[in-house]
Amino acid sequence: MTTDWNLLGVAESYEDYVPVRERTFAWSALFEQAGLGDRDCHRVLDYGAGTGRVAEQILRSHDVSVIAADRSPSMLKVAQHKRQDPRISYQTIGPDQRVDLPDGELDAAISCFVFVCIPETDTIQSIVEEVYRVLRPGATYAMLEVNPDSVGVPFELGQMGRMGREYAVGEAIEMRLARPDAEPMSILDYHWPKEVHLDRLRKAGFRDVGLVDPTLPTEYDGPDADRLQVERTMAPYTIYVARK
Repeated sequence: MTTDWNLLGVAESYEDYVPVRERTFAWSALFEQAGLGDRDCHRVLDYGAGTGRVAEQILRSHDVSVIAADRSPSMLKVAQHKRQDPRISYQTIGPDQRVDLPDGELDAAISCFVFVCIPETDTIQSIVEEVYRVLRPGATYAMLEVNPDSVGVPFELGQMGRMGREYAVGEAIEMRLARPDAEPMSILDYHWPKEVHLDRLRKAGFRDVGLVDPTLPTEYDGPDADRLQVERTMAPYTIYVARK
């Protein structure tokens, strides 16, 4: 059974998860790939914004405005309570995966851990096509997802699936996320090999489609360095990048 992100308790539990790896190196890599620092980047779509942490992080490092959209009213309720900023506008994604924006209006788009939560490729395709619709020509879409090649790798901060177990395309897979002073949060995700997302992007019309697997620099000795040893040699995430 899919994790029900519409439940307020699930949204609040996810908010309790401390995004150590994302904060340390993944978000900055995502923003760079999306071109959020470009001079002509002013309006950004965060599709699947969750509780608004990524939108908040964008504003800390970039002079842009963010449209933070999510399907879950509970996620948006937490976001609007915790992260009120005039540069963020929140909206609910419709049942057809659409957002309330005109064609070709935005300068960039990002999404974080959206497709790992979706059990069918038709929905993935609809989302990718919707993002394509609202981007201006030349704009970039960057997607941060769990690296499907990291199944079973014993990261301290979170482990996806069981080591030695092979998962079929689209098969349900457990993700366990570490939380401070609490039991790990267990999420039911879905296993999508990299080529699935690359194919969806190409089919939607994107060009220059590619990916990067960011790792933590081996010399990193900042916050949580002792908890981020495996991340120096194995990428927990994959960033897919495509241009309209």
